[in-house]
Amino acid sequence: MIRLTRRALNALAAAAFMVAAPAMAQDFPSRPIAIIVPYAPGGQGDITGRLIAEHLSPLLGQPVTVENRAGANGVIGISEIAKAQPDGYTLGVVVASHAMARALVPNLPYNPVADFTPITTTALTEMVLVVPPKLEAKTVQEFIALAKAKPGEMAYKSAGQGSNSHLFGAWFAEAAGVDMIHVPYKGSGDSMPDLLAGVTQMGFDTLPAVRGYLENGQLKAIAAGGPKRSTAYPDLPTVAEQGLDGFAANSWAMVIGPKGMPADIVARLNENVVKVLKMPEVKEKFQSMGAQVVADTPDQAREMLTMEEANYNALITKLGISLSK
Repeated sequence: MIRLTRRALNALAAAAFMVAAPAMAQDFPSRPIAIIVPYAPGGQGDITGRLIAEHLSPLLGQPVTVENRAGANGVIGISEIAKAQPDGYTLGVVVASHAMARALVPNLPYNPVADFTPITTTALTEMVLVVPPKLEAKTVQEFIALAKAKPGEMAYKSAGQGSNSHLFGAWFAEAAGVDMIHVPYKGSGDSMPDLLAGVTQMGFDTLPAVRGYLENGQLKAIAAGGPKRSTAYPDLPTVAEQGLDGFAANSWAMVIGPKGMPADIVARLNENVVKVLKMPEVKEKFQSMGAQVVADTPDQAREMLTMEEANYNALITKLGISLSK
């Protein structure tokens, strides 16, 4: 009878795991994948998640579903992503506000960088400054003049307290030297009825979220938010071009998973999500919405997320933004 020492048994177990691990990755996925969108329907994250899910499912041979888990400016849904098993079956789509969370949320239950595995940055999305069509302002300077004539009366809307649209609205008011009211909503879609009705007078939003309203005349854009003019509206001057030097409001979306995902599963997900993003019909869809496909590597996505968090945190500190004001 052959007796194996504990060391020998451990060595055999380790060898068995090394053999099994590649097979597990090779079989991935063997069941449906869920993409958690931690925001309300209709915004950038939701549009991105659904577009990816639609085309990713045929590539992977498994259903890919989208689950909206909105609340607390994304914290509720993102917490679920962080707590998920790092096996590739639970992913998420986050937007730029994810990089602001640590500067805004006391006792944030996760680290926006360290507790996640970036898969790829999907796209950089242009933002525009929009106002109701009846507002008597066609330019940034005309809007500033109206706001200065009514200090503390005009309001800017946002997708939520501490969202990127909150940050950009506050930054605009500070740079323009105007006193405005911030009105937060539960997502970009929820903010639209009041903006359309003129209850709020302006807001920064992603072009995908407002383009339909612009095309049917329900809203008008008075400036491109980013450092460059919109590819969809090249005749629309930027905020910076209209007098607020250095102002730049852009957004982005990123596919992430929980930390600790196996490298080969991350590589497979990156490969296939990038394939989706580079499909001509997908690129065309993003471009039609004012978004430019990025489709970078996991390492590049992590580098960008790290840089964005540092930049946003500095701006939040400068403006004194919190979840209570």
